[in-house]
Amino acid sequence: MHSAASHQDDHQILFRLREGDREAFEQLYRKYWRDLFNSAYKRLLLREEAEEIIQDLFVQLWVKRELLVITSTLEAYLFGALRYSIYNFIRNRKVQQAYLDHLAHSSEIDQNYIEDSLYYEELSEALAKSIEKLPEKYKKVYLLSRYENFTYREIAKHLNIPLDTVEKHMGKALKLLRDSLRDFAVVLCIWAGNYWN
Repeated sequence: MHSAASHQDDHQILFRLREGDREAFEQLYRKYWRDLFNSAYKRLLLREEAEEIIQDLFVQLWVKRELLVITSTLEAYLFGALRYSIYNFIRNRKVQQAYLDHLAHSSEIDQNYIEDSLYYEELSEALAKSIEKLPEKYKKVYLLSRYENFTYREIAKHLNIPLDTVEKHMGKALKLLRDSLRDFAVVLCIWAGNYWN
């Protein structure tokens, strides 16, 4: 663990990071990359996957820097985000394995697997592009809800807007995303229960 002085440094780095200071980002990367990687590798025992998870963690940190809300220390935030990423990786890996096991009993395994993989990859890319195109006020609410797991009440407090405004913005964001992704209607219907809500 890092010292109190180190945490004070982190506070300054975080402030600069929110301002878009790339040097602060690189400083943060150098300071925590090794410890985060070691922690991920101990749990996964997969070097490339551990590196990819850490890389994605820092990419998301930079992309969402203006929306960061850290109530503890930056170190605790990073390792908390890492635990969440590892959990998702393991969960998705189990889902993928179950899917592959299912396909193994299909007479059309090759065609099905290729078509489904391409379809989900295309959907993921389309969703990311659609989120980027959202009006800024809707996008902020959506990202805080979807990626930071904020409640509507927490979002209202963070953005200093009324609770009903948060609800309206989220509703607008979801409608725009649904309209944008209408070509993926079948998949979106399948996801409706656990993604949009």
